[in-house]
Parts: sequence; structure tokens; C-alpha cells
Amino acid sequence: MNETICPDCRGKNIIQYGRRNTKQVFFCKDCKKKFATSGLKHKTYSPKVITNAITYYNLGKTLEESVNQVNKRFKVHVSKSSLHSWIAEFSDICTYKNLRSDIVKKYKHQIIPEYSFLHNGLTYNFRYHIPKVERINGSFHNLVSYLKDMDNNCPSKIFQQGKRCSQHQLDIKISKSDYYNHACRLAALALTACTNNKKRHETVETFMLCNDSSTIACEIPVWFWEKNLDWSICGHIDILQVRKGRIYILDFKPNAHKENERKVASQLFHYASGLSFRTDIPLSKFRCAWFDEHIYYEFDPNLAMVKLKG
Repeated sequence: MNETICPDCRGKNIIQYGRRNTKQVFFCKDCKKKFATSGLKHKTYSPKVITNAITYYNLGKTLEESVNQVNKRFKVHVSKSSLHSWIAEFSDICTYKNLRSDIVKKYKHQIIPEYSFLHNGLTYNFRYHIPKVERINGSFHNLVSYLKDMDNNCPSKIFQQGKRCSQHQLDIKISKSDYYNHACRLAALALTACTNNKKRHETVETFMLCNDSSTIACEIPVWFWEKNLDWSICGHIDILQVRKGRIYILDFKPNAHKENERKVASQLFHYASGLSFRTDIPLSKFRCAWFDEHIYYEFDPNLAMVKLKG
């Protein structure tokens, strides 16, 4: 990514300072002024063109097919050499590039099936990345089966009648770590192409699913019965990753630092508990996190101190 420079004093002592509409706001520590910018700097083409071209390529299209599709969609004239340079420039963020060549040889069909579920009046588009899911089959066979069987086994009745994970807040205490990590970098790049705040979730989820090596699914339905309270709990996990032998449940939260910690931790704990129950994978194998393009908060659900509220 290009280095940010203050337009007033040309200083480089810059920090991110939130967002204004769809623009990123920065603060210069040298001259104490704020300024806003959007998109990728010093580029002939817009962020939408660049990120979509990379995504087309990572979905298995050739360089020629990718540029033809992006040129037709955005009425531009991107060359194969331009796309090749973008792939190289953003390879440290779009790590799927490291898997792509082997996957393209093996998979000729659609690699990301999509299933729409209408739950509580809202449409959720569940998607999973077949090649990345099948790569974890040896470690998490039950999770693979759960994802692949979702279209046939998702109990819509529970989602119509059950209590959503976000609606039931637990009395929970967590020990969290916070830092800037790869999920933040992916979100930051994805959001340069987002001009509608209502589509931030969809933009980040899609970009990570197509271009990140560890993101395997998004908008995953999960449900379980809480026998102590005699009602069902259900919800949809934003992003599911598998890395370093663990399953990561991620929730993209714009302005993550402003979130109510107990509320978001309660929601994520429900997700982890439900997925652990459905797949028979120990809770110790899960990690929960919420993040945006600036910060990432993570905790171990197995170490959380939880009390049920009636």
C-alpha cells in the first residue's frame, strides 16, 4: 500500500482517525491537522477496478478473462500487464495467490457456491470456498461436512422462532488482546472500493473470501438449543477462518473500538458455542474476534467467564 503523506506539511507522522462517510480520515501529528482521502493513491484506475480485477483472477479466471470482465463492467481499458502488476503489489495482502496455481489445476467448476436464507425477514447469503474448505478436511472433517450440508440441513423454523445471538446478552467476562493484523489489512484494501456504507459488510466478506488464504466461509448459519433456558439460539457468523490449527470466528464491526465489549463478546461466544456443539469440535479449538480496518480484538471463548441470564 502507498505511504500516506499530509497534504499540508508533507509530513509522514500520520495516524488513521476514523471514517467520514466513505472516506478515510487521517490525523497528522506534526501539524495537528486532519484530512480525508478515499481510494488508492497514485493509481490510474479506481479502487473498484483494481480490487475487482484481482478478485476475478483469484476466482480462477485467466489474466485475459479477468481484464475483459473488468473492462466490460467498468467501461475501462485495463491491460494484462496492469493486472499482473496489481497482483504482485498486493500479494502480501491477497495471500490466496499462494494457493491459486494448485487450485486452478484441480478445480474447473464454480469454487464458491452461494445459498440465500431468509431468516427473520432478512436475507443472508451463505457462501463457502470449496477448495479452501477441502484443504482442512483432514483436521476439521466435521466442520467441512457442516458447511457442505448446510443447504439441506439448515432448520429455517428455528431461525424464524429462535432468539438471535445478538439479542441475548450474556453476563460474560473475557481477556482480550488487541492489535492491527492481517484481517485489518484485508478490510482496509476492500473498503477502498466501497462507496456505500450499507455494503461494507458484504464488501469485506466477499473480498476476504476470494482473496485471503485462511477465510473459508461467510454468513454461516449456526444454531443450538439452550436447555437451561428452554429456548433456541441462532445467528449468522460473518467470517470463518482456519489458520494455525484453530477455527476463527470473526465479526466485522465498523468502528470496532466503539463496540460494547460485553455485547459483542456475548454474541461471538454464542457463535463459538453453537458451532462447537454442531460440529463436535472442542471449544478450545476456537478463537473469537471482532475487527475493522484499524483494530482487531481477539479472545479465547474457552477461557471466558459466563453466567446465563434468565
